[in-house]
Amino acid sequence: MKKHFLLLITLLFLLSGCSQNKPGQISVDNPYEIAKGTSVLSYYDVEDNISIDDFTILEHTVSIAFGISERNDSCIIVRDGMIRYIYIVDEDIITYKGISVGDSIDKLKGTFSNIRQSGDRYNIFFNNKNEQVLTDPNKEDTGIWITYCTDGSKITSIHICDALYGRELR
Repeated sequence: MKKHFLLLITLLFLLSGCSQNKPGQISVDNPYEIAKGTSVLSYYDVEDNISIDDFTILEHTVSIAFGISERNDSCIIVRDGMIRYIYIVDEDIITYKGISVGDSIDKLKGTFSNIRQSGDRYNIFFNNKNEQVLTDPNKEDTGIWITYCTDGSKITSIHICDALYGRELR
């Protein structure tokens, strides 16, 4: 009887997903969210509600937006108090589907199906939780772009922005 009870408890633990995350971490269920430890940040939060420490908060300017890739700290660009761009170099920050800086390109390719590669960059566009073909001209302005920059084998930085802001930067 004790064996059956132990087996049942173990099975419930595995099925609950408790073993999937590191202790003290939660999963990220939306492309517009990130997590560090037990704190979650949504792209749609306002600047005053940024709950994850260790980010440098920058006010939008064209030079900051275009120079973000040269930084070696995780940053959030805000414009009019709204988060408009998230730049991640910290391996402890989890993004959609559990992808983090330091993960392999193989994990990235095994997780998503509509990836567009451009050199060492892998781009994915999401409309809600759905991956959308990048060449679709009818992309929603509220859709989320995630760009994974790599060194050829692993992710070195992650960029998250909405379609409207990304288009403004072109």
